[in-house]
Amino acid sequence: MQLKYTSITGADDAVDPADLLALSREFPFAEWAILLLPARTGTPRFPSKEWITRFSQLAKGLHTAMHLCDGALLGFIRGDSEILDLMSGFKRIQLNLKFGDVEGKYDPADLVQRVRDNPQFQFIIQYGRDKQSLLPLLADVPNHAVLYDDSAGRGISPDSWDPPLPNHFCGYAGGLNPSNVAQQIAIIAQVAPGYTTWIDMETGVRTDDKFDLAKVRRVLEISQPFAIPADAAAKAKQG
Repeated sequence: MQLKYTSITGADDAVDPADLLALSREFPFAEWAILLLPARTGTPRFPSKEWITRFSQLAKGLHTAMHLCDGALLGFIRGDSEILDLMSGFKRIQLNLKFGDVEGKYDPADLVQRVRDNPQFQFIIQYGRDKQSLLPLLADVPNHAVLYDDSAGRGISPDSWDPPLPNHFCGYAGGLNPSNVAQQIAIIAQVAPGYTTWIDMETGVRTDDKFDLAKVRRVLEISQPFAIPADAAAKAKQG
């Protein structure tokens, strides 16, 4: 098992983007995932639109993702230009189907069509057993990935990890933090032998709900032996 990304979610206005860029130079497999929720921009975990724009300009060439939450997810499905503009500076887009009040407010077919309409992004589907009905709709959509994430940002570890879904690029999130990530990576490796995957964490790299760069660094140090080497990743991208 190899990690393509260690995704760190939740940097906000209290974080200097330059600190994230410096960590990426040291740990090229780091992915910075930024939460977008229009109703809470400028609050902990949810940076302002100005911060997002500055970060995406500085982070060109790095691994980046935007997580669309609640109103941002619904806005994407509607095709809101403001949401699409903020997305444009990122490489992967996570659709947080298990966060906020979105259940029953969109047509899954419309969501899948929006994914098809934007092949420049890889879309991450926040997945749980209650979302299995989406998978058949994505069967012929190449620009998607699946994140096992029953925690949905609450910092709760699952009792066990599921093996990757056939024909889907799958990642893992839920309760990961510096104290357990080595053990959890080893467990994921047992259910995903020979697979390339990624892990994601949010609450586990915060202290008193503040983004903690020391915790982030520790997680990246622990993940590094499992990461795809930078030269191999570059060759794969060129191929």
